[in-house]
Amino acid sequence: MTLDHVEEFIVPRTLVSRTLRPLQAAGRGGYEAFVLWGGRTDGSATFRFEEAYVPRQTSTRSERGLLVVIEGAELFRVNRDFYSHGLVLAGQVHSHPTDAYHSATDDEFPIITLRGGLSAVVPDFGSGGERRFDEWAWYRLARTGEWAPVMPETTIRVVE
Repeated sequence: MTLDHVEEFIVPRTLVSRTLRPLQAAGRGGYEAFVLWGGRTDGSATFRFEEAYVPRQTSTRSERGLLVVIEGAELFRVNRDFYSHGLVLAGQVHSHPTDAYHSATDDEFPIITLRGGLSAVVPDFGSGGERRFDEWAWYRLARTGEWAPVMPETTIRVVE
């Protein structure tokens, strides 16, 4: 399975809110955090995210920068939980202390391994909340280790 055919990603507004809370909480301490999104497609060119999951994670800060680690057992738990609800782990969202971009570390150590899946980077630890959604940087997994900015023909739409 891939999501290469998907042209529109639907994100419920409640999912955005549930994602921002842990990103902002970690950011108040100067740390990055991850939230994982699961959803489904009916085989059409639309994918609808339905669930946000905050995995157990370890965030660290050093002179070389910030890092978040999610252990393998936790990733297995996330995938199992999504699968049991008929969902696919297809989105990862994490925060940066300043600008939103995919760093070399983001490229090399992603959570999402599903080709066509999404990675969003939220600037300024999520400060400004939902009104800054249009400032998030969006990428899609083209192949292992290679992320590309979301193309203009791909829509990411927030719905009520």
